[in-house]
Amino acid sequence: MPRRIVHPPFRNPILNSVLTARPIPTLYHYTDQKGLLGIVKEKERKREIWATHHQCLNDTQEYLHPKGLIRDEIDGRLATTDSDSRSLLEAMRSTLDGPGNEDVNLYVASFSEDGDSLPQWRAYGGFALGFWGDRLVLPERFTITRCIYSPTKQREVARAIVAEVLERTLNQMPALESHNAKLTVSVGLRLEMHTFALIFKHEKFEGEKEWRIVSPVLMDSKPAYPIGEEVNLDFRQGKSMLIPYQSIPLKDDKDGFPLHEVVVGPNPNKEQSRRSVESLLSSQGLVAAKVRSSDIPYRNW
Repeated sequence: MPRRIVHPPFRNPILNSVLTARPIPTLYHYTDQKGLLGIVKEKERKREIWATHHQCLNDTQEYLHPKGLIRDEIDGRLATTDSDSRSLLEAMRSTLDGPGNEDVNLYVASFSEDGDSLPQWRAYGGFALGFWGDRLVLPERFTITRCIYSPTKQREVARAIVAEVLERTLNQMPALESHNAKLTVSVGLRLEMHTFALIFKHEKFEGEKEWRIVSPVLMDSKPAYPIGEEVNLDFRQGKSMLIPYQSIPLKDDKDGFPLHEVVVGPNPNKEQSRRSVESLLSSQGLVAAKVRSSDIPYRNW
């Protein structure tokens, strides 16, 4: 069984159901020739995928969209709530506009349920690497979760986040002094936003059928003492800036490489490309992985 993120159980079953969704048997990672070679070719006995800093993703509303939904939920409660909850809700409202929200170090690696997707070929081209999604073993505190596209479901989760953090803090009162209660509720909201915000996607992206590996909040520099499995920070060239990323080892529950198949995208040299990928996999000892060509009649050459 894949190792899952160790997270205290939520009182709200909606939040538990989001985080514990079991990945489907095969998840696909779209990449180009360089990405294929970098992932498949064994280097120092490691095969890895790159998780990109969330501020460098294609969707410009990453993190901002769920933050707005949570703000709307807090504002709605402030209009009707009693005095005991009001100060806590106001503290939650204030923390949304302060530091420690979208300006943090979270890293994301993307997969799709669809191994032959026209939008994905248009965006990334090349190849779709199919991994055994239900066998993936992640580094400590990383999680893999299906993205939420439905506005109704997103509002439901945002409502559950606010209710969870508020109830958790109220249950600790009156043991907490007022300023400590406000700090507790603010920190609690930030933690849950870090957990859930990056799986909220605009409904226009629903065709991607995306699952995401999401990191915990990570530091730029190496800590002075071990904090679990080490995940290394590195950088790659972007179109207009350097892109920070974390290398995540791809392992299954037997410490093997969980590659199931490779789909070769639309290509003017269809058969030659398929055979070259078969040769690559064979040279790396990955003869069990299947290779097939895309069925989509798309031409970009």
